[in-house]
Amino acid sequence: MKSEAKRFLSIRLSQDEFDKVQHYLQQSTCRSLTEYAKKTLTRQPVTVKVRDQTREDILHELGMIRSLLNKMPGSPDPSRVDPNVMSFVAEIYCCFREIAKKCSQS
Repeated sequence: MKSEAKRFLSIRLSQDEFDKVQHYLQQSTCRSLTEYAKKTLTRQPVTVKVRDQTREDILHELGMIRSLLNKMPGSPDPSRVDPNVMSFVAEIYCCFREIAKKCSQS
């Protein structure tokens, strides 16, 4: 159970020091400067966000595919679906399998 915070700590920083702390705060998952400072001063782990450009690119591509699928005309009767559309869907399915394979390797 956490104890109630009763102590107050005040520090002075130069603008350069403050900018560095803000930079590290932005890279962390901490929601406030206080949370970041407490964790840092008490040597608790601070989770750092990591940018993965490859995954961002994959998510962008998936968003484009979803957009295309949403524009694709649907048919209530699968036997009446245009074969070209089914070929298109099969191609998308293969793309999703490749993306899943890449994600599982990372």
